[in-house]
Amino acid sequence: MSGRATAALVERDTALAVLERSVRMLASGRSSLLEICGHRGTGRTAVLDRAVELAQRAGTTVLTAAGGCSALSGSGGVVAELMSQLHCGDRGPAAVGRLVELARGTPVLVAVDDADLLDHESRAWLASLAGRAVQVPLMVAVVTDVCLPVLPAATTIPLRPLGHNGISALVTSRFGRPGDDDFVGALYDHTGGRPAALCLLLDRCAEDGLEPSGAWLDALAGITADVFADLTTRTVRLLPAEVVDLLRVIAVCGPLFPADLVEVLAGLRTISLGRALELLAGAGLVTEPAKPELTAGIRVSRLLEGMPARAREDLHARAARLGHQCAVLPSEVARLLVGAPPLGEAWVVPLLRAVAREEVDGNRAAEAIGFLRRALAEPVTPVVRAELVLELAVAEWAVAPVAADRRLARMLLEPQSPECADVRLAAADQLWGRGDAALLRRTLSAVRSAGGDRDAVTSLYWIADDAPVETPELGVLDAAELPTACANPDRAGIAAWLYACQGVDAEHARATATIALTAPAKLLTSRLFACLTLAAADDVAGAVAGLDLVIAEARRRRLTSVVPQALMMRAKVRAMAGDLDDAAADLEQAQSVYPLANLHPDARPIMVAADMLVNIECGRLDRAIELSASQPDERIGFGYARTFFNFARAVLALVTGDPAEAAARADECGRWMLSRQWVNPAALPWRSISAAALAATGDHEGAARTCARDLELAQRWGAPSTTARAHLSCAAVIGGEDHLREAVRLLTGSPFRLMRANALLELAQVLNPSSAVPMIREAAEIAVLSRSTPLINRARGLGWEPTA
Repeated sequence: MSGRATAALVERDTALAVLERSVRMLASGRSSLLEICGHRGTGRTAVLDRAVELAQRAGTTVLTAAGGCSALSGSGGVVAELMSQLHCGDRGPAAVGRLVELARGTPVLVAVDDADLLDHESRAWLASLAGRAVQVPLMVAVVTDVCLPVLPAATTIPLRPLGHNGISALVTSRFGRPGDDDFVGALYDHTGGRPAALCLLLDRCAEDGLEPSGAWLDALAGITADVFADLTTRTVRLLPAEVVDLLRVIAVCGPLFPADLVEVLAGLRTISLGRALELLAGAGLVTEPAKPELTAGIRVSRLLEGMPARAREDLHARAARLGHQCAVLPSEVARLLVGAPPLGEAWVVPLLRAVAREEVDGNRAAEAIGFLRRALAEPVTPVVRAELVLELAVAEWAVAPVAADRRLARMLLEPQSPECADVRLAAADQLWGRGDAALLRRTLSAVRSAGGDRDAVTSLYWIADDAPVETPELGVLDAAELPTACANPDRAGIAAWLYACQGVDAEHARATATIALTAPAKLLTSRLFACLTLAAADDVAGAVAGLDLVIAEARRRRLTSVVPQALMMRAKVRAMAGDLDDAAADLEQAQSVYPLANLHPDARPIMVAADMLVNIECGRLDRAIELSASQPDERIGFGYARTFFNFARAVLALVTGDPAEAAARADECGRWMLSRQWVNPAALPWRSISAAALAATGDHEGAARTCARDLELAQRWGAPSTTARAHLSCAAVIGGEDHLREAVRLLTGSPFRLMRANALLELAQVLNPSSAVPMIREAAEIAVLSRSTPLINRARGLGWEPTA
């Protein structure tokens, strides 16, 4: 016998003993019936071949046949095959009689492999032959599975998978030395102990130079996948066509399809579902007949590769329709639709969209992308198509943010019907939120949509980070400059912020911002900047309420890049109001729902800077320094992102004792702000930091000029908190109790509690102790409520003691 056949006989001593006894009985003129039973791959054929070999050595006439081969196709095929070896055309009872007569003269072995694949007539003929074998030296040996007996009253030779010792013996025979326990255990896990798979796998391991050691387990897993693919193909070729069709249905539909639906899809005609599943389980292709699913390691692609493309698509389409009609899980139906051609049926796109949303919520973006791309293959209205493109881009942001940006840019550049305006506004919001300012500017400068959304979409151009300062007639944007009085809610918020940055009239800016919030604007970015304008005008409650609504609506619309931007803005407003814990929670949530790595590199510094400022207010300087170091200068981009990050670094440098660094950073902020004519201290109080830093470096003249200009611009703007901050700056640089008293007065009842606490402590330092006590107490109460460690320490330094 060949080496592989010998290997397949490991742990088969009992079976071989039965064979040898039966052949001796045959040689002495007695009959026997043997059924070699086991799942495919357990060495059934090797055991039958050993019986044939023993019989031939004993001078017995041997007739062989095998089920499942093309030669035996058709009813009674095994009879024709056996009788052809006698050059006889007898069929049915006549063939039985012919064999019995032959056995009267010489012992005969009839050996039939894969009898579990025989047709009913052939199995009945073999049973009839077995009934006549008791009178003559005739031995009938068949191979079958454990579910379908063929020979009545036959001796059964069960074949089971190999155990640890048997696998070890195979490893030793192949490598010349035993394998370690990890290697042997992995072989069992991969093959289930089936000798056929084991022999193939060990041959490949030897060819690839693997050693029987646990150190090679990863390589073993890769080889196993290839071996199983080849073994699967060979096994499938032996199965009846209807059984193969059933296997493909199981492969396509998965384990969640009920058995009755699987049977309908397979279209079984000549074989029962139960028997077909028994054959598949016996072949090691499915796990169990009761709840069939593919055995681990079997590739669906290998099972389907023999099907024509149209047949595969048709199977997926029929399975999807049937699954939808019979309430199979929508996720399973969606998976089937991916492999089906466009159906043009009303239920398809809603189902795919719903499942895609579930996949996105479960952090399975790749699956959602596949479902949404499939939905785009269906015939849909322009609005639904635009919605699908937006949803696809949102899903792509988790795995391919650059591709997602470009997808939305294309949507904004392509002509769209007027009814798509709302979707285009949402796409503009999402594109802005990710932070690729250069792409946003290029896109918005080229928008040519004739829809009513054009003015709203292109208004984002003026707040794209580092957008050029230009007049309409000289600029690249073919759109009118934003007016200071804007009645369109989708433009009003941005117009209000740009007007606020000029620092002329707080009430006018606030009124314009209110337009965006009361309508409200469909462009969420407009509402975000309206909220920032309200905060700059001291309406903190209105700003936070507006941001609350934007966050809720962005979540409802699933605009994943807008949510963290809104959370970051709310954190900045809350921090100014002294709600430091809530501000920190907002920033943590922003980076949880949309990781910093997913933001465009040019936009990350804004999020980091906001986090730095909150940590500075809380007294967590080590954390602020760590955040500052996370964004080196070459990675902080340009425009407002760089400016705001430099501002945070200037504040950090000032509180950590590096005034020269603080002055340099603050002046860089000033250069960019002034280049845009953004002079309002409420937009970014860089002059206050610059004045304090200059004073600390000894440049008192420059500090005095800076804080005087700061106060002039703050008074022109008119918001009490902005003016109070400028007075505090003047008091710190040039001194004067009047500045401090005015700051305290302006901040009475102000939502900017931390600023009021600072003003109270500054004033307390220049007053007599009896007048200072109530001020210190009020400041300490604010500091405790805000959990501001620096302010608490300052209050204690002035004599305040906490009470129980």
